[in-house]
Amino acid sequence: MGDMERTFREGNLNEMAELLACPAKSGLYLTRARIRRLAGEMGLRAGVQGRARMIESLFREAGSEGRAEELLGRLEAEAEMWLGRFRAWSKECPPAQGAWRGWEERARELRRRLRRAKKWARRIDPPPSEGAGG
Repeated sequence: MGDMERTFREGNLNEMAELLACPAKSGLYLTRARIRRLAGEMGLRAGVQGRARMIESLFREAGSEGRAEELLGRLEAEAEMWLGRFRAWSKECPPAQGAWRGWEERARELRRRLRRAKKWARRIDPPPSEGAGG
C-alpha cells in the first residue's frame, strides 16, 4: 500500500495535512499564500504557521462549518491545475517529460483520492439548511 493510499485510508488529519504540504508526495505545491487564499475564498481561517499546520487548521475550520466537501473540491481543483502545468511543461520541454511524469502520477492519484474523499464527506457534512439552524 502506497503512502498516499495509506494516508487516505488510515491516516489522521495531521497525516493528511503533512501529505498535502509535501509536494514530492502529493504532486502539488501549496504555498502559504495559496493556502491563505483558499481559506479566504471560503471565508475561513488557516492561521499563521507552517504549511502543514495551516492545511490542518483549514480542514478543522471547514469541518466545523460542515464544508469539508467544498474544501476537498477546491483541493481537487488545485490538483487539476497542477496536472495542467505538468502537461504544459512536458510539451514545452520534451526532454523533461520523464522528470514530470512522477509528479503528474502523484497529482493524478491525489485528485482521484480527493474525489473519493468528497463522496465520503458528502455523507458526513450536514446539508446547508441544517448547518444554518434550519
